[in-house]
Amino acid sequence: MNSDERQIVRRKRGVVLSAPGLERLRSAIANLEAQQNNANPYSAEELSSLTGVSPSTIRRLRAAKSGIDQRSLQQIFNALNLELQESDFQWVDRTDAELAVEALAQPFPTAQTYRYPSGPLPLASPLYIVRSPIEQLASQEITQPGCVVRIKAPPQFGKSSLLLRILHQAQQLGYATAAIDLQQVGDKILSDCDRFLQWFCATLALKLGVDANPATAWNQLVGSQLSATLFVREQVLRAVNRPVLLAINDIGRLFEHPATAQGFLPLLRSWYEEAGHDALWQHLRLVVTYSTDSYLPLDINYSPFNIGLALALPEFTAAQVLELARVYGLDWGDCEADQLLALMGGHPSLVHGAIYHLSRELLTFDELLQTASTAQGIYSGHLQKLLATMRSQPHLGESLRSLVQGGGPIPLEPMQAYQLEGTGLVKGSAEGWQISRELYRQYFQQVLSLPQNWLLTR
Repeated sequence: MNSDERQIVRRKRGVVLSAPGLERLRSAIANLEAQQNNANPYSAEELSSLTGVSPSTIRRLRAAKSGIDQRSLQQIFNALNLELQESDFQWVDRTDAELAVEALAQPFPTAQTYRYPSGPLPLASPLYIVRSPIEQLASQEITQPGCVVRIKAPPQFGKSSLLLRILHQAQQLGYATAAIDLQQVGDKILSDCDRFLQWFCATLALKLGVDANPATAWNQLVGSQLSATLFVREQVLRAVNRPVLLAINDIGRLFEHPATAQGFLPLLRSWYEEAGHDALWQHLRLVVTYSTDSYLPLDINYSPFNIGLALALPEFTAAQVLELARVYGLDWGDCEADQLLALMGGHPSLVHGAIYHLSRELLTFDELLQTASTAQGIYSGHLQKLLATMRSQPHLGESLRSLVQGGGPIPLEPMQAYQLEGTGLVKGSAEGWQISRELYRQYFQQVLSLPQNWLLTR
């Protein structure tokens, strides 16, 4: 057979892990095994389930001898909460035969693989969509002594899922970590500043494994705030004696209790400022999440909401919608993504709910669009919750009516804007405020059309 008759073997580009990339991957897997698998090694099949990549691809990646598709490598790194860097891999050539084998080995994702999307996504979940550069900025910032990271986003936008990944990153760095969720504290404690500060100090000590009781350290002569400050510095940070990442989820709950907020929030600002010259306070790295900016009469020099790194979680883009659809096995194009975004914007939870139901074939795309804002639609529970929230604040009815019926941004009183933004119903811009989603506009238009509705009261 002469050279003209020989079969031409075409080659395409793939990637293999570099030595540093392989070490980063092995370290991340080892940490995950220690945290979630009792330090037992994960098989290729188990890692396949965690990452959504086939077992054969996992084996080839670990061996670092034959190339895989770069998208698969990106998916694996995303699932392990790693940022894929150029130094992590090298380009190699692959034959069409190798590509065909890889394609046949890839598991077809099915909706049955995943539970109904609700609550924070586990660390290794392939359903987590990275919103670059948010994750990278947060990961970099927590390495800075005495830092503050403020994460703001409407409800159900993924703040808790991001917080899990920041905490995991801190643990990988060898930091002590404490996550305090203010949704878990009752109104009786929140309404009493002194009691709240003692609860906070006791919870922080317990989370960090420090045997210290704030009740015995409280000094009424110096006051609650100084007692809390001395307790955190002398009995917590000094005992731990290494960097501490403190994550406070839903700090906005304090806004409902102004006296407590005015007693506690300036403390966070003072601890941040103390870190500028105090080695113990430099150990503390603070991350807080909230849905709307505080509307409290705090002196700008004492507020914690104008310090540190501010991160606003963005909506999903069309590309991210398509990425999530692909994980669920949906063969979507720009048309489907654009229609979904036109109805609900890039609201992560609403988008995820739609993709989940469509992947399970519980309804068609047209049925989803037609029923979304009705009592028969998949968002009925979410919309009824918003309605109940508005009914508990009837003074917002006239503003909501103007937003729903208006064609563009309108001005709002600061307190009303703060309250409406906290529900996720509105979004602001330089021009004013407007309804955040077409889905909400359609729903509340129906509510307004009902006879004797409370929104119609002038």
